[in-house]
Amino acid sequence: MCGIIGVISKKNNPDFHSEFIVPLGQALNHMEYRGPDHQGIWSENGICFGHRRLSIIDLSADGNQPFQSSDERYVLVFNGEIFNYQELRSSLQNLGHAFNTASDTEVILAAFAQYGKEFCKYLRGMFALVIYDRVLNEIVFARDRLGKKPLFIFENEKVIIFSSEVKFFHAFRTIPLEINEESLHNFLSLQYIPGPQTIYKNVSQIKAGELFSYDLKKNQGKSSTYWNMFDYVGQRKDIPELDEIDKLLEKSIKYRLVSNVDIGLLLSGGIDSSLLACYMHELAEKKVKAFNVGFAEQSIDESAYAKQVASALGLELVSLNLEDISIDNFSKSIFHADQPLGDSAIIPTYLIAKSIGEHVKVVLSGEGADELFHGYDHYEYEKYYYGLGKLPFECAGMLLNGISELGIHKFDRIKNKLQSISSFKKDTGTSRWTSILSPDLSKQFLNSDKRPSGNYENQFYDFLQHFRTNAGNLESSLMLDLLTWLPDDLLVKTDRMMMACSVEARTPYLDHELVEVVLNSSAHFNKHPFQSKNYLRQLLKKKLPASIAESISSRPKQGFLTPNHKWLNSNLSELSSFLFSRDNLRNNPYLNNEKVEQLWEDNNKQKPGTNKRLLWNLFCFLEWYRQHETKFGFK
Repeated sequence: MCGIIGVISKKNNPDFHSEFIVPLGQALNHMEYRGPDHQGIWSENGICFGHRRLSIIDLSADGNQPFQSSDERYVLVFNGEIFNYQELRSSLQNLGHAFNTASDTEVILAAFAQYGKEFCKYLRGMFALVIYDRVLNEIVFARDRLGKKPLFIFENEKVIIFSSEVKFFHAFRTIPLEINEESLHNFLSLQYIPGPQTIYKNVSQIKAGELFSYDLKKNQGKSSTYWNMFDYVGQRKDIPELDEIDKLLEKSIKYRLVSNVDIGLLLSGGIDSSLLACYMHELAEKKVKAFNVGFAEQSIDESAYAKQVASALGLELVSLNLEDISIDNFSKSIFHADQPLGDSAIIPTYLIAKSIGEHVKVVLSGEGADELFHGYDHYEYEKYYYGLGKLPFECAGMLLNGISELGIHKFDRIKNKLQSISSFKKDTGTSRWTSILSPDLSKQFLNSDKRPSGNYENQFYDFLQHFRTNAGNLESSLMLDLLTWLPDDLLVKTDRMMMACSVEARTPYLDHELVEVVLNSSAHFNKHPFQSKNYLRQLLKKKLPASIAESISSRPKQGFLTPNHKWLNSNLSELSSFLFSRDNLRNNPYLNNEKVEQLWEDNNKQKPGTNKRLLWNLFCFLEWYRQHETKFGFK
């Protein structure tokens, strides 16, 4: 697990060293948290690669990067882990390849040499990588199938710059970084920015499952997709037996225990992490160290269940003591989130990562289980969507507005949700339930001179139409989450907050073979075993001792809810008062100051019906914008 950055000049530039290599070195210094174990730079003929290493596999200097093949034809920088590297290495040896190291890095280059641009199909893991072919004078960029690891690219007529994080582009003073108003519009609606767009106009993401090659002789780039979710949807006529899911999960976890350092487990006490605990207990060669956090807020505290699971399986349970929610920790969370992200769970995730970093370098985490196995409430809501969509929601909204004015608070959330889904006018899948505002309402909070014409709706709608050629409405919405919300919110939160503390998070539920089996069966999700994590519940009953199996497996999803509105008006009140002040808002050219001020005033007056999620989202953007204005520390 690492951080990568690089510059590729398209034209001869006599100032290349001062304009690009020097700031690249400065960026690497700032990137130390992504890889404190080694820093390396390779440069030749207008190309410069930089790398920060967090040593997990082959701890020797042999695994340091940038990495050159033994014949010096290929140069690689790579962020992630290839979990099947040992068996892939053996098959490549049988084909005549020799290896000088025990690292997965060298295996990637051998696979590229053997299979060319098909090489990603042989990699099982999480990765963002860049390879330079010195013979063909070509650069290849690639990202893993589910988008677990980030890779961003800036391109203009003179140069291509890539980085693990968007903020590091600020190290290069001569490139323009203008805010993309359409991305900001999407952020206000969704609390995240759906890729491949980013918050900056000239910066984009390499997509999940994408390979992008750039021919430096022709100054021409070409994209291809080596893994496409659409290809697997609804191809299977039956649904998997429990034993098939069991074997796939066991195989996935066994791969993710490959490491030369200790591996821990994030154990919340919920279904997903408790099941991971069962497999780790069976497969790990030593006692598993599980990490749990107890919260004073009962709505998010699951520590009692985690203790039951750890005790029953004989795990070493480490109860983490988190720092208080403070302005400093909030600001650091926003800094490390990289782009605007309104997911309030980034703060406790960051604090958890800080504590875990004192014990281990690697943890297993349960991301992806909810999306694969119908774990969220909004999948239940989606079942009834098409019937509800026929009702006159404008009338219902007016009625609830009136009730809300009477101070009946329990109707506030319903009223805001009716506003956010904009009367179901556009089919955007489950985002109609998880969004903060409809695009039409989001526009009202943007500066009238900068309101964008586009938004995420068309992109999501197109995805849904593709899925629905082989799957039903509910399954299509679920897969849309896998394609958008998972990589652009949940995995961003996990990767950035963990890497901020030099910790690698591995996600067994997102093994591509398991995902493919579930997607293949997607047309049959409505049958009983796929409803509300029934596969996972059944497996828990098989693997946990009978004394607790029922209580853990029958639990409803609790979710990682956070009292962000309480934080806004207490621990973070000094910062929120400044960010929402009239003077500060006047310095922001992107927001409709009048609308934002009114929302803040409604909050201060505790006015019923105040959209608290929107307020938090704006709060996060205002802090991100403050840091953007300071160029994230690059002076």
